[in-house]
Amino acid sequence: MKRLLFLVLFFTIMPLSGCSSLQVLDPKGPVAKLQENLFQLSTGIMILVFITVFSMFVIFTWKYRETPERRDVTPAYVKGNRKYEIAWTVIPIILLLILAVPTVQGTFSLSDSQENEDGKMEITVTGHQYWWEFNYSDEGVTLSNEVWIPVDTPVVFKLKSDDVIHSFWVPQLGGKKDLNPGGTTPNRLTLHASETGVYEGKCAELCGASHSLMRFKVHAVSKEKYDEWISDKQEDRAPEAAASDSYEKGKKLFTSNCLSCHADGYTEKRDGPNLAGVGRKDYIASVIPNSDENMKKWIKDPKSFKPGAKMPGFGDLSDEELEALADYLSNLK
Repeated sequence: MKRLLFLVLFFTIMPLSGCSSLQVLDPKGPVAKLQENLFQLSTGIMILVFITVFSMFVIFTWKYRETPERRDVTPAYVKGNRKYEIAWTVIPIILLLILAVPTVQGTFSLSDSQENEDGKMEITVTGHQYWWEFNYSDEGVTLSNEVWIPVDTPVVFKLKSDDVIHSFWVPQLGGKKDLNPGGTTPNRLTLHASETGVYEGKCAELCGASHSLMRFKVHAVSKEKYDEWISDKQEDRAPEAAASDSYEKGKKLFTSNCLSCHADGYTEKRDGPNLAGVGRKDYIASVIPNSDENMKKWIKDPKSFKPGAKMPGFGDLSDEELEALADYLSNLK
């Protein structure tokens, strides 16, 4: 009974363990589409081999099964069959070539695209435990846990790490690539969105206690909307909020407690995540739904939501101070 229960739980939990909001088989760009085609080709070859081998297994098991007539008969010795032996050698080579040729061609085409694409743009990505920093060096804009790109434009992500090895992965746009600590030459990954939308990304390399919570979003928009967005961020407009006592108090608290680590403007850069726009995001630190109440909980004890986070808790703030600070942050649009 215990074994039966174990098997039921195993085959129930194992499929669910892979559940995620990431959509791996729904490509929205040419890089992801190329990789999906290679995946389908390799899967097709594996299915063909499986059906062939399994069919032969069933046929030969039945054909040469033990029967009363054969029980006392010694089978004739077969030394070998050169034709079959050649076939078993040549067929796998042909199947490997069918898979290898488009794989090699695709690999080189992706590598060449990093240097030869016209109109490409570059974004520097820095991985931290446990958040993402995106820097538009030419535009002077810095974001955390989100990146905006124009559609139909190759984007070269220059990948580096500030601490340990991370891996940058946006399944609907392309494959993953590591971010390595140290060194002066970052890895490069070219992605290309062919449709507007919001695409989920995450770290694909175990990097610590909150590895699974190291998420980000890619906003692919039209070129016109992107130009408008980047222009707006370069102006770094102040949040449009009523000058209430709570808001002003929260701003002072932010300046005295948070400004040494966090910036509240898109054109500024600090060691911690840039909090510009935190008020419009769906999630705080990519972990908990964005609300004033959750914002206060995060400020008091961030490690309870994101184990290993470097941000210290501010449990010594009064309820009134937490309310004011949350009010200020919620207005950073």
